[in-house]
Amino acid sequence: MAFYDRCDYRSYWHNRDYENKAEVIALKSFFKLIPNPQKKVLADIGAGFGRHTPLYQPLFKKAILIDPSQKLLQQAKKLLVDYPRLTFKQGQAEKIPLKNASCDVALLIRVIHHLPQVGPAFKEINRILKPGGFFLLEYANKIHLKARVKAALKGDFHFSQKKETIDRRSAGNRNSQSIAFLNYHPQVIAGELKRNGFKIIGKRSVSNFRSPLLKKIVPLKILLWGEKTTQTLLAPFNFGPSIFILARKNNTP
Repeated sequence: MAFYDRCDYRSYWHNRDYENKAEVIALKSFFKLIPNPQKKVLADIGAGFGRHTPLYQPLFKKAILIDPSQKLLQQAKKLLVDYPRLTFKQGQAEKIPLKNASCDVALLIRVIHHLPQVGPAFKEINRILKPGGFFLLEYANKIHLKARVKAALKGDFHFSQKKETIDRRSAGNRNSQSIAFLNYHPQVIAGELKRNGFKIIGKRSVSNFRSPLLKKIVPLKILLWGEKTTQTLLAPFNFGPSIFILARKNNTP
């Protein structure tokens, strides 16, 4: 938890307007697929300073922001003071401080790249969701296009078939035992979701044009138009560095 307290997440997002708005495009498309009767209680797990709260808060009767960092939760409370129907709780994905079947929708965005195992978090989310509840998940994609090209140039033509999770930390960060930054294989995520009682009903390839050069020379509006146009089309190919999943809990108690 100390790691999250040390990180300045608000500053991290200052120069990432494209990435942030690309995520909003994906989330908006998923929220449209959730029936209005199930837009009651949403749990945002790993909510941080509440980056996505202005998007989902108007859609739900109640939103619960959960994060391991008390510092980030305090920032969220100050930033979201004008937003009603919010509750803030300290907790983590592997041990969510909510009752069984107490939520209709759960978000887990930019969280599991820090988790060495995703199964415990998925199991917990299944526990807090009502039968038929929705799970919106984001994960760092191991086999995105750039990674596949780099592997091919090194002669590794079986890279996409390897299921092992990749830790993207530098050697120095590993030696200092900083928090992990993991890229997951899409088949591993799909398998863990199924194992923990979820069915995938939607998928988006996100941040498809994340490149310092493109962001410098192409206007943001054009990048976002391309993003909106390609997120669904490129999803089956696991094209982008970030994959968004809409899953549904099995409709049994």
